[in-house]
Amino acid sequence: MSKAKAGVLLGALVCSPFVVGIQTASGQAVPGGTLDPTTIPKYVTPLVIPPVLFDDGGAPMNVEVSLRQINQQVLPAGYPATPLWAYGDPANPATYNNPGFTIEVTKDTMTQIRWINELVADPANCNLPKAKSKPTGQKPQCDFLPHVIQDQNGVPVVDQTLHWANPAQDCLDGAPRPDCRGASDQPYWGPVPMVMHVHGAHVGPGSDGYPEAWWLPAANNIPEGYATNGTFFESANGADTNKALGRGYAIDMYPNDQPTTTLWYHDHALGMTRLNVYAAGAGFWLIRDETDGETGLVSGVLPGPAPRAGDSAAALNTPGDAVRSAIREIPIAIQPKSFNEDGSQYYPADRAFFEGLGTGGIFADNTDLNIPFLPQVTSDIAGVWNPEAFFNTMVVNGTTWPQLDVAQERYRLRFVNASDSRFMNLAMFVVNADGSLGAELPFYQVGSEQGLLPAVVRIETGFATTLPGDGSDVGSGVTPVPGTFAEQALLLGPAERPDVIVDFSGLADGTVVRIINTGPDAPFGGFPDVPADPDTTGQVMQFVVNAGLNNPNGDPSTHAASLVLDPNPGGVAKLGAPSAIQDLALLEEESALICVTFDAVTGAIDQDTGSVPPLCDPVLGSVPFGPKAAVLGVAGSEGGEVQLWDDPILQNPALGAIEEWELWNWSADAHPIHLHLVKFEVVNRQVIGGAVRPPEPWEAGWKDTAIMYPGEITRVKALFDIPGLYVWHCHILSHEDNEMMVPYCVGTPGIDCPAELF
Repeated sequence: MSKAKAGVLLGALVCSPFVVGIQTASGQAVPGGTLDPTTIPKYVTPLVIPPVLFDDGGAPMNVEVSLRQINQQVLPAGYPATPLWAYGDPANPATYNNPGFTIEVTKDTMTQIRWINELVADPANCNLPKAKSKPTGQKPQCDFLPHVIQDQNGVPVVDQTLHWANPAQDCLDGAPRPDCRGASDQPYWGPVPMVMHVHGAHVGPGSDGYPEAWWLPAANNIPEGYATNGTFFESANGADTNKALGRGYAIDMYPNDQPTTTLWYHDHALGMTRLNVYAAGAGFWLIRDETDGETGLVSGVLPGPAPRAGDSAAALNTPGDAVRSAIREIPIAIQPKSFNEDGSQYYPADRAFFEGLGTGGIFADNTDLNIPFLPQVTSDIAGVWNPEAFFNTMVVNGTTWPQLDVAQERYRLRFVNASDSRFMNLAMFVVNADGSLGAELPFYQVGSEQGLLPAVVRIETGFATTLPGDGSDVGSGVTPVPGTFAEQALLLGPAERPDVIVDFSGLADGTVVRIINTGPDAPFGGFPDVPADPDTTGQVMQFVVNAGLNNPNGDPSTHAASLVLDPNPGGVAKLGAPSAIQDLALLEEESALICVTFDAVTGAIDQDTGSVPPLCDPVLGSVPFGPKAAVLGVAGSEGGEVQLWDDPILQNPALGAIEEWELWNWSADAHPIHLHLVKFEVVNRQVIGGAVRPPEPWEAGWKDTAIMYPGEITRVKALFDIPGLYVWHCHILSHEDNEMMVPYCVGTPGIDCPAELF
């Protein structure tokens, strides 16, 4: 069942001649379009506070959410609007926004959502049931839209040479099926698949957003022979009764049986998640316990209020409005992007941008080096897909470098790193009158991906201090304890979601505070690292203290240092001994098909074209040459055995089993690993061959995504309590889309799990 391996060169980043690049201290170019990010004004746009799209009010909820293409003012006023995708309520067109508005649900209350793919020309006037009775071409408003992410020439950058959600069923192996490695390396102009994943949800397999359970819009011009849904769509959603047009939707059920926490929803279509998330952003999914308050909070009051259903977008986002002025809990989605001068989002069109593969680029002086791309049988290099995607403009809640006026009070910020590849290391500093950075303000982290922590952790650059958590009024008089790395502050891998409190109460009216990012503009391998460009990606957003926003009755919240959290939130320490241990591997694979020779004197590189496919012969000086594929596998004596998407399932926990997964990172980079279905505890970390160390203080609660550092073993433990088919993967989305994701299944093969996958 194994397929040809596709890969990636995790090497130097280069700037193609047709784009604007900015140079970091390392000399690497940050990818960008024709709009130079240094020309974009900062801190001129008010931060968007996402309204609540739906709130269940403590009763079961049955709603619709669709995906549409809109134009949104992402760049500051005066710049062109940006075509992108947005989630919203089809009954209320004003709700479509990128990122999507927040969905709030009550713990243990069922939510049913009909997720609709409305990527058609005019969804508001496309009556889908009526369209099904119309001859093809009679209702142009129901024609599908091509992918909104396009290159500088207006050509979609969907890479058909990956293993992807392939509606055309044009497969490299010649067997037509809807999920395969494509035979064409030409641009894909067809209808776009989607499948929704509520990241971190404890949910049955049919509602998890399995990457092969995608579906197309119910368009009237679907080309003949196209599949309207993925391989596992019908097993999750029942038969699609209209194969010609497609159903256009899926219905998912969410029990929300989790501690109150910060989840988020985003697309998960096979082989194009990176593009769909970049185009559509994401939305917050917040679980609250309306009966007992925040689950895990023993005593104290967290900052609030948060936006609630009924708060209009206008009220929440008009500076000076009473509703906006009162808000003290704000979701913060950070998703770097790059732009062209016409306002469109930029995404690299081919690997040459990053790697110079083919003529030109970093190998321009080696005119004989012209590496072929898939689907040529002599290559396993995908043509459009790139190893990572680091963009040059910081976008927060859908606008570039925003600003928020804040009261002299405490605020609760619920972050998500929605980046494709970028790790962020965030710190807050007062900005002096001359523009320099002054005193640092700490973050007080109270929660992570799956709920509140056992204790509050004070975080500032170089320090991570677990606070007593006994309710004593220590105020700000806490002596920081040195952290693991002197450079580390609030570290966010892609998809991680710290829940923090920031305290502006001691600052004078008019004080400016800025969130700084020192995470690298390149693959993260741990500290120390070259920080982000200080003029662009090194800045995130800004706050301005405004005493006029103060609550006249005083701040009702408890100082973070005096909060008492549950020392065992959700039973994190009660899983017990594991019944099985899985030894897993994070790997980098050299290309199996491309070999090169090096000049022993000059180091010049040339392609070995002596055989088809070339056979690497070290005796003759022929060695494997990128791409280095970031892949998953099982640990072995030589660093691990590769496991690819189409390989037989190797991770098969028994229903109800507690398993410990040991993740051996043999690669050169850190990877944020996400396990669907389960929440897990980080048991410990260990440098390979070295001593075991405990998890970091902010990892002491439940998580669903955790950073795996290079050269280390990270051990996590989870209860696998729902049978069925799920995935685990790297949340660097460019890695996920090219083999750093594999299925796993809970339960008995042939009963709970498809027998053909084993």
